[in-house]
Amino acid sequence: MKKILVYWVRLISTMLILLLAAGTGSFSPVGAARPSQDIPTIDPVLLEESQRSETVDFLITFDDEADLSAANEMDWEARGWYVYETLADAAESSQGRVRAYLDRAGITYQPFWIQNVILVESSTTETMMGLLDFVEIDSLESNAQMMLVEPDEVSPVIEGYESRTATSNLLHINANDAWAAGFRGEGMVVGSIDTGVRYTHEALFEQYRGNLGGSLNHNFNWWDAVYGSNQPVDHYGHGTHVTGIMVGTDGSGNEIGVAPGAEWIACNAFDNKSASAANLLECAQFMLAPTNLSWGSPNPSMRPHVINNSWGDCAQTYNDWFENAIDAWLAAGIYPVFANGNASNCGYSQPPGLNTVGNPARSYHVTAVGSTGNSNGLYASHSNWGPTDSLDTLNANGYPTLKPQVVAPGVSILSSYADSDYGYVYASGTSMSAPHVSGMVALLWQMSPGLVGDYVATETLIQNTADPIPYPTGNGDEGPGNVPNHATGWGEIDVWAAYQALTVTFSDFYYFPLFSH
Repeated sequence: MKKILVYWVRLISTMLILLLAAGTGSFSPVGAARPSQDIPTIDPVLLEESQRSETVDFLITFDDEADLSAANEMDWEARGWYVYETLADAAESSQGRVRAYLDRAGITYQPFWIQNVILVESSTTETMMGLLDFVEIDSLESNAQMMLVEPDEVSPVIEGYESRTATSNLLHINANDAWAAGFRGEGMVVGSIDTGVRYTHEALFEQYRGNLGGSLNHNFNWWDAVYGSNQPVDHYGHGTHVTGIMVGTDGSGNEIGVAPGAEWIACNAFDNKSASAANLLECAQFMLAPTNLSWGSPNPSMRPHVINNSWGDCAQTYNDWFENAIDAWLAAGIYPVFANGNASNCGYSQPPGLNTVGNPARSYHVTAVGSTGNSNGLYASHSNWGPTDSLDTLNANGYPTLKPQVVAPGVSILSSYADSDYGYVYASGTSMSAPHVSGMVALLWQMSPGLVGDYVATETLIQNTADPIPYPTGNGDEGPGNVPNHATGWGEIDVWAAYQALTVTFSDFYYFPLFSH
């Protein structure tokens, strides 16, 4: 009887807090300020769900956040281990009491360290409300769903691609000039958080890092947060197409990828077209410190250099639920790229208009990518616009609300598909544009090792060498002559222009990176 009374007192107290916050307009379900009495906040969506269902899944977020600033002065190897160990130690120390409580209650849970979070599965409402006693907890959040930035259109599958040349979109951004200069992405690793990859595809097999030549090793190269597959698979097709745009080639002249010499690793977070926040955090953590197929032996030395993210939501205000994961990637030197979103995914008109960019592309510390045509250098009307309400404090260049940062080809892009080892499709969307930038980062970091891990210098280079596309977005904060603007950002990427800006040759042996504007 006493337990029931305590439970109802907590529930009523929590509802009163939520009602008072709602009345003042101050409540924010993610990243909300801690009430003065140190009671964790509860996502209203989760509270409603707990009243409808006997058990609920949710995320526990903790107050303690690690300081990772020292990583910026370390080399690639050291900074990865420092970030991993610092975050893991912080999570271990702050989550201990809560884990013990959940163990006593017999609740299944999964702890994370990339964000100081625990996923709780099938908890009773009573157990959930008991967590309000723990002052180290910041909030209880629903396990929200994110969506693929699904292509605007996809053509029928083509069996075999035999043009013996690069696709027109790659020629348009002058990737072929970089290849001719000897830069194809060798030594770089790109990561994909998506629907997985058909690793046996002719355009992707040789570039898979788990392909050791005469054998395969999927440990540290692949993780499936949804189905638990022990080898890379793609049940939907999206991830295979995206990965092809980053690195695809069949080795006989058919180039579909910006950086065909780079390697790839991947994590599946999606059940068809939807991914839970917890599965995306699981993939984010795997990318920073890849594990074996038993989720053991995390090794940040195996992390990729750049991660492509063609997923998000349709929210029109900033949601910081993934912010700490991005912070961790940046601290470890990983470059985060996100698709800006498609109008059709969110029911917007075309063009979609202002403030249509979703999360996490809205974030101040990622490169968000919108679309141009296949090879015409013009804004593509499916591509969502800024501005963002997440002000850029890292690399604003005078435009702190700008989204997207740049644009890349995103109409009728030919790439690999998951139906067969020889399947290709044409697809359109910002999902196709973002991997152009991810591949470009791989090329630039091969060109200039001094850029590796430097997000600000790299993004500045990409922006400064983009081909401007004036577009009147009408927000009032666009640049002179509408460059930059909230539809096309600083313009369309140009790989060869970036290479020329990066390198001033005075002899056969020396070059000087130009990081300034």
